[in-house]
Amino acid sequence: MLISASASPAVLGVPVAVLALAVSLLSFAVALGALGWQIAKHRLDGGRPKVYLNVAVWEPNSKIMVNRSGKWELNTTDLSDSGSENIELAQLVVENPGRTAITVYTPGLAIVGTEKLDYSISPRAFEARGFGADSSTSDTSVRIDPYDRVTFLLDYWSVVPRLLREAKGGAIRLRGCISVAGRSKPCLSNKRLAWHIPPGAWTARRDIREISPFTVIWRELFKANVKKHLSEEEAGGLPSYLLGVIIRTAMQKFDERPSAEEFVDALEQADRRYESEHFRYEYLSFTMDESLDRHKGHLSNWAFTPTKRST
Repeated sequence: MLISASASPAVLGVPVAVLALAVSLLSFAVALGALGWQIAKHRLDGGRPKVYLNVAVWEPNSKIMVNRSGKWELNTTDLSDSGSENIELAQLVVENPGRTAITVYTPGLAIVGTEKLDYSISPRAFEARGFGADSSTSDTSVRIDPYDRVTFLLDYWSVVPRLLREAKGGAIRLRGCISVAGRSKPCLSNKRLAWHIPPGAWTARRDIREISPFTVIWRELFKANVKKHLSEEEAGGLPSYLLGVIIRTAMQKFDERPSAEEFVDALEQADRRYESEHFRYEYLSFTMDESLDRHKGHLSNWAFTPTKRST
């Protein structure tokens, strides 16, 4: 006796087994899509720090000029004219385009080019108030709300000479670096815009060939005194314009570069003459010669005519 097998059920001529397989595959694709969306939503809703590194020229008593291209080298024409009382810094900007607040800490620079691997360093940060979005903080740990940002001004020239020595004649590359709470790896600025600093570099400005001794000395005294004059009454807690007046008065006593001890004595005399807030000058005896020597070869002449000494 022959028994014939019945044909498999079909819907509109399509076997049910094929339809079941199609539905299963579609469900699997939908599940994968939902999982992908949840992952993407989690990343979008979470903090997503973005790091930028710019060159800045800061005149504490008047303005801050920033090259927002992210490139290290720039022409003076890219910025407005700067006065002699200025300091060249790295502006580290951290933005949070996510929907969750984040905490960032240890702002600094990631170093490539020395013998050390995974190397980062945190130069001194300056607090600058009253400059709008370019105002900066010196805090080393900052909470950033959603769609907000924080700015740091880092004294990168205080570490670059040593880093170039560690590079043993080679160039170094710098990127902005920040640590984020809850993440194991630091966040870095754009690799394509990493700063390439060659041996012998002393400024980011390509069309400047020399620097005045006044500016070199002013920078050292400014850094030595900025914390001492930190107060709510003075914008940013910065030394007053008297610092420049005192340096110029002391420089007028010499027709060429004096010893550190002689110059500190002249500064203290000028300080008493103008009844200033008694800046710290002893620090200069350790740093003036070193800083002036480091700029040897591109220092301008001692610019002030010496005053006549009484006999």
